[in-house]
Amino acid sequence: MEKYAVPNKLPAEEISILAQRKARIKRDIAQYVRKPLPENRKKKFCKPELFIADYRKAERDTMRIKRNFLKTGVQLKDEGVEHGRLILVFRHRGKFISNKEVMHILAKLGLPYKRRAVLLKLTEGVHAMLKMVEPWIIWGYPNVGTVRELVYKYGLFKPEQGEKGPKKIPIASNKQVEEKFGHLGIICVEDLLHELLTVGKNFDKVTKILHTFELRSPVDGWKTARKGKLRSLGGEAGFRGDEINDFFKRLL
Repeated sequence: MEKYAVPNKLPAEEISILAQRKARIKRDIAQYVRKPLPENRKKKFCKPELFIADYRKAERDTMRIKRNFLKTGVQLKDEGVEHGRLILVFRHRGKFISNKEVMHILAKLGLPYKRRAVLLKLTEGVHAMLKMVEPWIIWGYPNVGTVRELVYKYGLFKPEQGEKGPKKIPIASNKQVEEKFGHLGIICVEDLLHELLTVGKNFDKVTKILHTFELRSPVDGWKTARKGKLRSLGGEAGFRGDEINDFFKRLL
C-alpha cells in the first residue's frame, strides 16, 4: 500500500511543529486564560507628584509632535527606508504613557503594551506614525531567520469573534494554520511564513488574525544607551534597518 501513498500529503492527525515547545505551552497555558480579579484587592496609592510628572511628559510629547510634524509636515527622508517592504516594530519602553495622541498611534500600530512586536507592511502612512512615536519603538527589516523564530516560538492566534476560550491560542500544528487560512491557500506554517516574508496579497488578512509577539527585554540588558534617545544620536530608539536582526538575537 505504501507505493500508492500520495507524496508530501499532510497527515490527518495533529503534528507538533516544535517538539521542545510542547512542555512550555502546557506550562504557560494558564496565562492565556482570563482570571477573575480578587474581591478584596487593595488599591495602590499614588503621590500627586507622579501625576504632575506624567502631565509634564505628555505636554512635552504634544509640543514635540506639533513642532516636528504638524507645522512642518512629516519628513520621510530616512536613509535606507524602502516603502512596500516587511518591517518588524518592537515597543521597548513606555509602560504607561500619559499622552493620548501617542497611545492612540501605538494602538493603531498594534502595540498597546510594552515589550510587544508586530510585523507590518511599510507604507507612507505607517512610516508617518512610526516617526511620531519613534522614542518608544525600535524598527527595521527582519530576515527569514528572525521571522521564522518569532512565529515558531511566540506565534499566537487571536480567537475568532464570538469564540469562547483562551484569549490567545499558541500556534502548535499545521492543522491550526489550515483551519484559519485554508480558504486563502495557506495550509501550513511554511506557507504562513512565505506570505509574511513576501508581503503577499493576503498579508493584511493574515496579520489581522495573528496576535502581537509578546517578548522580554534583551538578555544582556540595555547596557549604557538611553532607551528613549534615537539610534542616530547614540540611543536605542528608532530605525535600525537590517541591524534589527542582531538586536532580536538578544531578545529571542
